[in-house]
Amino acid sequence: MDTIAEIHTESSGDFLHATSSRPNQEPRLQDLIPIAAVIVGGCETCAEKMVGRAIKEGASFEDIQKTLRILAGLQKMDCFVKAIGREVIARMDKPLGAAERTLREAMHSSNA
Repeated sequence: MDTIAEIHTESSGDFLHATSSRPNQEPRLQDLIPIAAVIVGGCETCAEKMVGRAIKEGASFEDIQKTLRILAGLQKMDCFVKAIGREVIARMDKPLGAAERTLREAMHSSNA
């Protein structure tokens, strides 16, 4: 189907190098979803790396900001808290902050 992006992985099987059959499709979900996953997983270093990777791969600053705002908003939703638990919600704070810092630094660097 031409309405669904086909995902192909390199021979290494590395999902982070997946490419879309529609590379100009915005937003670049293949770059944004890993950011969300590692933040929910609680990994600060991973969040920094995934934001950097998304920028390198061409995701816009706006799309990354939007992703981070969505995650911050989810932390406040009762249904989300109930579904994944308060421990996971608390674990998201530091990686979310790390991702926001990395994004701000990248935005600052691009304006310099």
